[in-house]
Amino acid sequence: MSRFITVLLVAVGAVSSTVWLSGQAAPQTFQFIVSATDASGEPVTDLKPEEVVFNEKAGKGTVSKVEPFALPVKVTIAVDNGQDSSLALPNYRNGLKGFVEAFPPNTEMTIITTSPQPRMVVRPTTDRTQILRGVNGFAPEQERPRFTDALVEWSQRLQKEVKEGKTSLYVPVMLMVSTASNESSSYQPPEVQRALEFLVSRRAKLYVTVNSTRSGDAGAAAELNTNRQAIISIPATKALNGRYEAIAIFNRLDTLLPEMGKELAGYTKRLGTQHLVTVQRAGAGPLEDLRIELARDGLKGAVSTDGYYPR
Repeated sequence: MSRFITVLLVAVGAVSSTVWLSGQAAPQTFQFIVSATDASGEPVTDLKPEEVVFNEKAGKGTVSKVEPFALPVKVTIAVDNGQDSSLALPNYRNGLKGFVEAFPPNTEMTIITTSPQPRMVVRPTTDRTQILRGVNGFAPEQERPRFTDALVEWSQRLQKEVKEGKTSLYVPVMLMVSTASNESSSYQPPEVQRALEFLVSRRAKLYVTVNSTRSGDAGAAAELNTNRQAIISIPATKALNGRYEAIAIFNRLDTLLPEMGKELAGYTKRLGTQHLVTVQRAGAGPLEDLRIELARDGLKGAVSTDGYYPR
């Protein structure tokens, strides 16, 4: 008897609500995406039709095709270059270099500085040389940073992409490297809330570091989670399945940012090595008691209908 490894017991409502994959298919054809890893945690790139088992109340489906499905990640880096960042700039540059270099070389990146206003210093590109030049090229400004503006305007750019319908499917990721200094903002709380709600619906991912403006000062470190940037970032990173880190000493950024890069690069690799599975169902009615399994020993996996895993 074959030994099946359960991937996921999928709720019927969750599966049937997404139609962009199967909308053009025949009534008895269903498509879904599998993200599979081996015992070492490495993505599986050679999944075969006979290794995917599809069962529902109507009976066992026939897997007719398994093909590669790559969901790209596009990274935006927003850096606080306000006056209080001047002493931390060497650590920003060291850490961001490691962050950038952790990703596959074809990863598209954008770099934004937040003082005196959010401004692109590197427009979207996969040119690693240009990206690293941007990491080393921005200068500190005297005006307060605009952390909130950078976050809201990122959301607005993504909304514009969706409205125009000119961009292919991808996962947007933002890294925000901020200080705890008082910021300026052009947006009111309801606008910030709407921006975050869209980012959740867009399946964006947010990573934030907030560093003290007085490295090593115990009093300043105690206030790291009470500034406006932290108040916004802590719930936002949780809602967007990201990561928040408060930094008391500048040189922690030298190792933390490459660590975050490695973490996100693993996520990028996983999204880029998924499989689109096409099944001929046993029946044409509603999906009930759906169970999808893998028949290769040692594999772990998850199923989605859009490739955004984990959400």
